[in-house]
Amino acid sequence: MEPESNDQKQFDAQVNRTGKFALEIFAGVGVFAAIVMSTIALMHSTDSSTTTTVIRTVGAAPTTQSLPASVSGTIEHVTKGCHTLNIEGMAQSAPTATVHLAVGGKLNLQDNDVMPHKLFRVSGPQPSFTNADMTRMGARSTVSFPAAGTYVLSTKAGEDYTKGIKTIGEDNTLKIRVVVGGAPA
Repeated sequence: MEPESNDQKQFDAQVNRTGKFALEIFAGVGVFAAIVMSTIALMHSTDSSTTTTVIRTVGAAPTTQSLPASVSGTIEHVTKGCHTLNIEGMAQSAPTATVHLAVGGKLNLQDNDVMPHKLFRVSGPQPSFTNADMTRMGARSTVSFPAAGTYVLSTKAGEDYTKGIKTIGEDNTLKIRVVVGGAPA
């Protein structure tokens, strides 16, 4: 009887090992699937390939009387593309935006990214910059637009404040197109 008992114990031990191994495999597959689904959801939620136009108006269509005198926004860190713009009135963050302002209007930007940004003119009339070098998180810059026209702005990003921050894909090139015309709202 003892050999049968010993065989039974060995059989039970093998079943336990096999069952534990199978459970570990299933758990690993589940964790892997969760990571893949989370990564896909994150990439989808931070898809920054769109351009957003921001027009805050009093009426249904922008007129010279309804253009805003100022608009605020932030430069933010994202996993896919490294940084993006979130301008007041945007449905979602994007690397490019178009803003409509009244003559004399102002764009107020705050750098909430994990790296410094220097704001500069790419094309159009010359705006007036205050604190164009945003050298720390929370730094603010104001751009004033003295004349009607289309201004195109961009930023030059510096090095991360903290080493080891990982992002997916190429860094976005931030671009803000500011269309100025009319009297302040």
